[in-house]
Amino acid sequence: MMYSADYLFLGDGNLLKNASVKVNREGTILEILESSSNDESAIKIEGGISPSFINCHCHLELSHMHKKVEMHGGLHQFIPSLQSQRKVDQSTIDKAIQAWDQKMWENGISAVGDITNGLDSLPTKKSSKIHYHNFIELFGLREAKAEEIFEHGSGVLERFKSEGLSANLVPHSPYAVSDPLYKMIAEASRGKAISIHNQETKGERQMFEEAKGPLQEMLENFGNDPEEFAKEQSNSLLHALQFFPEDQKILLVHNTFSEAADLQAASNSHSNLYWCFCPQANWYIEKTLPNIPLFLEPGLKCTLGTDSLASNLELSILAEMKLIKSHYPEIKTNTLMQWACANGAEFFELDDLGKMEIGKKCGLNHISNLDSNGEITEDSAVSRII
Repeated sequence: MMYSADYLFLGDGNLLKNASVKVNREGTILEILESSSNDESAIKIEGGISPSFINCHCHLELSHMHKKVEMHGGLHQFIPSLQSQRKVDQSTIDKAIQAWDQKMWENGISAVGDITNGLDSLPTKKSSKIHYHNFIELFGLREAKAEEIFEHGSGVLERFKSEGLSANLVPHSPYAVSDPLYKMIAEASRGKAISIHNQETKGERQMFEEAKGPLQEMLENFGNDPEEFAKEQSNSLLHALQFFPEDQKILLVHNTFSEAADLQAASNSHSNLYWCFCPQANWYIEKTLPNIPLFLEPGLKCTLGTDSLASNLELSILAEMKLIKSHYPEIKTNTLMQWACANGAEFFELDDLGKMEIGKKCGLNHISNLDSNGEITEDSAVSRII
């Protein structure tokens, strides 16, 4: 089948105007033409065609939390509210996971880096059309419980691996993991791609730099001893990175309050960093966005994620792109497409996805309602072609 479109976003930073792409019945790309096809059977697409998307950060198991947590309360209020409402009957959890897995597929997402704390999402993932890499997330500040937490997480990991699902252990964040637990995770994840929540709230910086603030108060209210989570590093990001080899592939998620000095220090410390933005969640929780143009100047590798339905109204990579575009109109859609496609596929080493190239089965999305320059608008929508 041949498709002609006003724009082909190739997913790797290249863009073709009035171009065509030919695929076979299995979805493998056979031909890319830098012109409209003369084939009378070609399907004309108004707008653009892109590869399918990579959602680098999600919490599918929280899908039953849709619209349950109040917006704009800050992370120090979000986490307790989430924890207090998380436990419901298993049927409700299962139905929500199944429904939103399907919705992500319809929203043009072919692969997901999914934060996983338990086994709730496993049955759906076994039969899903989406490729999931499962980040089995560990957290806990009590050093005496580090081994117990690690063993529990290792048991979850083995269940996922026994079902043939891609998975490895990761830490939650700089502020929620004890040093002994960090060391265990680092040893278990050596040579693997990992994910860390990074600088999601202003309170994280206050906690590390001043030993005070709402995040520290929240952790104390959970019964943690302040002396146990006192950190020797004054920078939360560098504290987390110190446990991992400088060449380990690390996805830093959110980066809402990251500053230029953080980016420079992290890049000096580690050579294989990817920076994941989840703007809808940042707006939902903190009512602010990362200073995304800051990441463009040094040419950092950026990706996109949706976070969870506890902190988002939908699981749509296009919606994340639209929010970025509304606040930073100078960022080109083609750049956002590279973050949504090639960079995510590169991080997860998914060779077939991310780029529109001959021989790949990257999936194809229709992006409608572009403006006259091929930029997404408030009215843009995504539908899956293949």
